[in-house]
Amino acid sequence: MQWLIEDRLENAHIGYRAIVDADGCTICNPSPMGEANARLIAAAPDLLEALRDLLSRAEIELDQTVWHEGLVNCDILAKSRAAISKALGDQTI
Repeated sequence: MQWLIEDRLENAHIGYRAIVDADGCTICNPSPMGEANARLIAAAPDLLEALRDLLSRAEIELDQTVWHEGLVNCDILAKSRAAISKALGDQTI
């Protein structure tokens, strides 16, 4: 899934952007959002997918090793799980 920033909207004022999917369907309605916010929203699906992949890989790697950094890794994995849950709207973090 890919989301893009569309800033060439008909009848829109400067600074108005929409986030659209690859088919051109609007994900987020046009608003006067800053460039940084638009880039972050457009990257959200890719960021979620990357975090899920990293979490999955980390859990596999940690299960296969006897030694790891204990609580540091556990905290990082817990933060990753919480961020994924938040992104998916799961309130049971």
